[in-house]
Amino acid sequence: MFSLASRLGARLLFAEHRYYGRSLPFGAASFTPTNLSLLSIEQALADYAALLVALPNELGCHSARRSGSGRTLCDVVLFGGSYGGMLAAWHRVRFPQLTLGAVASGAPVDFYPGEGIQRAFAAAVNATYATYGRAGCASMLGAALASAETATEGQLAMAGVRPCAPMGADAPSRYAFYARGAIASLAMLDYPYATEFVGVLPANPVQRACVDLMAGTGGLLPKLHAAVLHFVNATGTLRCIDLQAELVGVDRHLRPRRGVDYREVAGDLGVRSWNYQACTELPLEPITSDGLGFYPEQSGKQLAELETNCAKRFSVRPRPGWMGLAFGLGADYRHHSNILFIENEKDPWHVGTASVPAVTGIGGTVRRHLARGGAHHQDLRFASPLDAQGVLEARRLVESTVRGWLQGGGES
Repeated sequence: MFSLASRLGARLLFAEHRYYGRSLPFGAASFTPTNLSLLSIEQALADYAALLVALPNELGCHSARRSGSGRTLCDVVLFGGSYGGMLAAWHRVRFPQLTLGAVASGAPVDFYPGEGIQRAFAAAVNATYATYGRAGCASMLGAALASAETATEGQLAMAGVRPCAPMGADAPSRYAFYARGAIASLAMLDYPYATEFVGVLPANPVQRACVDLMAGTGGLLPKLHAAVLHFVNATGTLRCIDLQAELVGVDRHLRPRRGVDYREVAGDLGVRSWNYQACTELPLEPITSDGLGFYPEQSGKQLAELETNCAKRFSVRPRPGWMGLAFGLGADYRHHSNILFIENEKDPWHVGTASVPAVTGIGGTVRRHLARGGAHHQDLRFASPLDAQGVLEARRLVESTVRGWLQGGGES
C-alpha cells in the first residue's frame, strides 16, 4: 500500500477500530459487559463514515464529487486485509456514497454457519499442504488429526502435549481443535520469507511442518504436535498450551517472548475485543491456539460450547445469521459497486468469498481475483523478490483498478 500510495501521489490514513489499541471509549472500564455492548461492526462502520466526512476539514483535501447532501468529500479508496478487508467491503455496502471503492484482501465476507463452509475451509487447508508442502504431507496430516480426535489423555501426554491445566475427558476434541487452528494458521501465513506478523515464523512454514509430519520415526501424535509447535512456540518459550482458552474459554496464561508479556501483546491485538465479536457477530471466527490461530467450529457441540462460554464471559449469545442478513451473502454483491476482492491461494480463508462471482456488481464493478501462490493478504504487504507471480499480478490488478476509480470509471 505504501508503494502504491507513493505512485499515486496519495496519503495513507489508518483508522483504529473502537475497543482496539488505544480507542477505548470508557478507558479501563471499556470491557464491562454493559460497555462492550457498543462494540459492533455497525458502530465501527459508522465511526469510519464520520471520519470520512471530517477529512476535508482535517486534511484540506477536496474532490469534485459531492455527497447527496451536497457535502464536500475527499477522494478515498478503502483498503483492508482480513477483518479489515471485511470492513472495507461492508463499508461500500452501507456507505457507498462516501468512497470511490474498496480493495478487500483475505476478507471472508460470506463465512457463516449452516453453509458447509467448515468443510470447504478444511479442504482448503488440506490443499495448501498438498500443493506447497511435501509429497504425502496432506494425507499424513489428515491421519494425524484423526488420531488426535480419538487419543487418550495419556497418549497426548506421551506425545509431548503439556497443558496449562488438567485436560479432562474432552481432551482429545479440545486438543484436536487447538491443533487444527495452528495447522490452518500455518497455511494462512505460509509466506516465502520469515515473519513476525502473528507469531515468529520461518519462511515457508508449511514445508517446515511437513518435515515433522513426514519424519521417519515416531507416532502420528508426536509428529502432529511438533508441527503445531512450529506455530505456537517458534521461540521455544511456551511453557504449556492453554486448551481451556479454546472457544472463548478462560483467560489465557501468560507466555513471555523476548521479555514481552504476552498478556500485553494480546491486549494490543485485541484478543478480548475479538472474542466479544466472535460471541456476537462472527461466531465461526474464534481465536484458537493460544490466541494466535483461527479455526471455525466443526460441530454443533462446539457451537453450543461457544454459546455457553459467551454467556459466561460476556453475558451475550452469538447471532449467527445477523451479518448475512445485514450485509448480504456472496451472491448479493451484484447489487453493489467498486469492490475488488483479492484472495490468496494458500490462505484457507479464501473460501469465505468463493460465493462472490469473479465479475458481478453494478456495471461489473465488483470483482474477485485469486492470487496463485500467495498467503494471507500478501498482496498488501511490502514487495519481496520472493513473491509468487500470482501475487505480482494481483498487485497490478489492484493498481489498475484503483486508477480507474480515481479517473471516474472502472478498471483502467
